[in-house]
Amino acid sequence: MTIPRRARRRATVLAAALALATAALVAPAAAPAQAPAVPTPAPTPVEVRVMTFNIWLGGDVVDFAKVIDAITAARADIVGLQEAEGNTQRIAEALHWPYWSDRLHVVSRFPLIDPPEAHGGYVLAQVRPGQVFALANEHLTSDPYGPYLVRSGRSPAQVLANERVTRVPEINAAIAAIQPALRRGVPTFMTGDFNTPSALDWTPAVDAVRADVHYPVPWPVTRAVARAGFTDTYRAVHPDPVATPGITWTFGYPFPRRAANEVIDRIDFVQASRGVQVVDSGIVGPSGTPDVTYPVDPYPSDHRAVVSDVRFTPAVPAPFASVLDRRVGRGDPIPVRYAAPRGEGIDTLLIVRAGGRARDALMILPPQEASFFGAVRFGSGDLRPGRYDALLVTRGDRVLSRSTFWVVAPNASATVRGPGRVRAGRPIRVSWTNAPAMRRDWVGIWKAGDNDLYNDYLMFVYTGATVAGATTIAGDASTFPPGRYVVRLMKDDGYGELARSSFTVTRR
Repeated sequence: MTIPRRARRRATVLAAALALATAALVAPAAAPAQAPAVPTPAPTPVEVRVMTFNIWLGGDVVDFAKVIDAITAARADIVGLQEAEGNTQRIAEALHWPYWSDRLHVVSRFPLIDPPEAHGGYVLAQVRPGQVFALANEHLTSDPYGPYLVRSGRSPAQVLANERVTRVPEINAAIAAIQPALRRGVPTFMTGDFNTPSALDWTPAVDAVRADVHYPVPWPVTRAVARAGFTDTYRAVHPDPVATPGITWTFGYPFPRRAANEVIDRIDFVQASRGVQVVDSGIVGPSGTPDVTYPVDPYPSDHRAVVSDVRFTPAVPAPFASVLDRRVGRGDPIPVRYAAPRGEGIDTLLIVRAGGRARDALMILPPQEASFFGAVRFGSGDLRPGRYDALLVTRGDRVLSRSTFWVVAPNASATVRGPGRVRAGRPIRVSWTNAPAMRRDWVGIWKAGDNDLYNDYLMFVYTGATVAGATTIAGDASTFPPGRYVVRLMKDDGYGELARSSFTVTRR
């Protein structure tokens, strides 16, 4: 299901504080004259195929080509991936699609924008210049898994209590994060492996025919999504959960066979906001499995995928400047997408040091494309390694939007640091630099000599898709008694070690 299944039982994810870095000031360039604005055509309806796909450990332990075959068979236009493990770009390139987001694990035929107001909660996909929809891609906590509690004899009250302390806070945070898009009327989709069944599926009628459904359950995660105005696209097309269960996890592959007592359920969803018309929805999976719409053999995951054909009128986004790459090697270009819909020659794009003001600009460019929705490329050769912001600025140096990125030395290696020495029970400060800035990069702590990366970590935190940062881990003496420990920086929800260092916990 998801890394870190075990760790989520042990630790609360801590917010990672961004590490500020200094940069050399470069004399600002004069802004070229701007062309007059070109009127933007009014949005008209479009049809898009939205897919969710948990690809099982990045597709690295199966035939990777079949991952691409599954997306191709679905004829998808945009895909929210789970368990991408650093392979998001690789998947986009194999599809010959030019757009991907490592931060959100999304691949797309359409240009993708990481709007600053989203804080990593969703991306905008530009179907036409200046016309967008939003997509949030979720992978909720896997353990303790609610249907397993049902299987083990827990009461409905116990099952719901578990949901309220595990996945409900996560989905509430996801719903809160997409509010800027919803308030502006942007058609919005939520894809994901929610690691919970749907309240639409565990009904009295289903309880009567499925042995693993011991009683109806109003699963609160999907109810919260419905209260936020979203439609379960698969159930919109297949409303009867008895006739069409639409199971997504798991029919056994890539395991030799499914365990006799395994729970199967529909936990992978494409959810659509109000105003979206659901045209069709189907299942991608191994041939011969129930309800499969797009068969692929051999199938490369333990999750069947969902693809939904939807129709909607895209929206015009709020003004923004959005850096495409949060980690830029010094000397590489800095692509910045923007929306400056007022045009009229009054908006400019700037590069400043992190937190800087418009008057401290290091570089200046005007919006350049028709209708003032497009992209520019800054150069990074004069920027020292550190943290910077791209700004969209209007008259009077008023900042309309700010997007953070990091410049790193060419071929810079990632580093991670512990405290050196720390007394038992005291907070443990860890920091990292030159990380890939993928959504699920994480820092974990192991006892020295415990090299089972999957099972032995004592605590973990996500880096918050930052290149450089630091955070503090509670130094509970029962978890970290006196002794030697190793802190590792790990890549993107997987077990690829990027850097390590050692530290000592002392008695005094």
